[in-house]
Amino acid sequence: MLIIVDTLRADHVTCYGYARPTTPSICRLASDGVTFERAYTPRTATTPAIASVFTGWYPHRHGVRHLYQVLPAAMQTLAERFHDAGYKTGGFVSSFVMVRDFSGFDQGFDVYDDFVTTREASRENFERSARDTVDRALAWLRQTGPHAFLFVHLIEPHGPYTPPAPFAERFALPADGQLATDVPDYQQLPDVRFVSEYVGRYDGEIASADHEIGRLLETLRTLRWYDAATIAVMADHGESMGEEGLWFQHGHSVHDAEAHVPLIIKFPTRPAPGPPPLARAGAPVSLVDVFPTLLTAAGMRDPAASPSAVDLWPVAAGQPRVAPPPLTELAAAGLVIAVHGGECAGRWTIARKHLTPDWHLADGAAAPGWPAIAVAQPPVADAAEAACRAKLAASVAPLATDLLTFQSAVPVVDRRDIQRPGAKSQFLARRAPATPLSENEREALRRLGYAE
Repeated sequence: MLIIVDTLRADHVTCYGYARPTTPSICRLASDGVTFERAYTPRTATTPAIASVFTGWYPHRHGVRHLYQVLPAAMQTLAERFHDAGYKTGGFVSSFVMVRDFSGFDQGFDVYDDFVTTREASRENFERSARDTVDRALAWLRQTGPHAFLFVHLIEPHGPYTPPAPFAERFALPADGQLATDVPDYQQLPDVRFVSEYVGRYDGEIASADHEIGRLLETLRTLRWYDAATIAVMADHGESMGEEGLWFQHGHSVHDAEAHVPLIIKFPTRPAPGPPPLARAGAPVSLVDVFPTLLTAAGMRDPAASPSAVDLWPVAAGQPRVAPPPLTELAAAGLVIAVHGGECAGRWTIARKHLTPDWHLADGAAAPGWPAIAVAQPPVADAAEAACRAKLAASVAPLATDLLTFQSAVPVVDRRDIQRPGAKSQFLARRAPATPLSENEREALRRLGYAE
């Protein structure tokens, strides 16, 4: 089972040290699994990050670098691998950006349930509540049985932060302290003026999503499928809360606030090769590592494995990650590359003038070495930090060079035209539900108390 919680900062998860009890269900899972303390997303936007989870490749390889770009059919996904191995495959998502027409994420799924119809409070975007998505996922799982690959994407705590009762009241914070300024339009809520109020609402949405994850996990326990299951819970990216002057938004920074994500994996209780896993693993890892890890846990191998992604079972047992350190990239005025994992912060910016429209090195630009291509980076404090950065840069040289020079022959379909005013509403108006409920599914929902 793969569960992705949208926009969840690692430092707002209780078992990552947060003081508030936002995630009791996730942390109960962590007590049975491994908490990867230093996990990083390759890109701080939803579809590029999830495309990396699905394929085991960084964005420059699978081609999805922005929302509403469609994953090429040539890229083999986790769902396709499990489907080909005889598993039933079901995907249940909660955001308009995840709709198959704009993501290509339905590849390999027997059922890809992406009918999201609830309009956000402040913009023309559509989503589905965690409760509704989990209801659908549970109905499918009960009907399908344990030999299944289930993917669940929950939009909470993505803004605007509107947690349901009782989580709104339980996690509300006093309206005092710093005023919230420069908040994105879609985040702004009536009569919400202070940073503390937004943070309280954000935590309430985390708790709401965690509650629904708890329902999923409790169902596995009740059905006696939990022990044999591999369960991975993570975020696609975090959320800035004042870092670098960014408030309650993401996709604009490679700072830890957006790049550092929770990653918890419960492995099957059946015997596995090597030493037993640790409760907490401190080695830096990437979301691209989820792909080979889930395959290995199911007894499968990837014949065309990405050299940048590694099976996390040895890392969970305390061994170092044998691969380049994790990268997070951001294509803005230039290409910003953050290298995670050293004792110092590695961050380089390649000026836009040195790049092609596809964010590769232009002809005549700096030589494709590393860090020779780094034309700008934050100032260093002393010689020790300079040496640390040089060592970090050298360790990631092959991956960084590949990022800047790789030219894919597979075209990426760009569907960002859907962002035109009125386009999303028109799309939903002409579209029937992607996966109508069968009578068996309806009966399962009735037994659970969620349908008449």
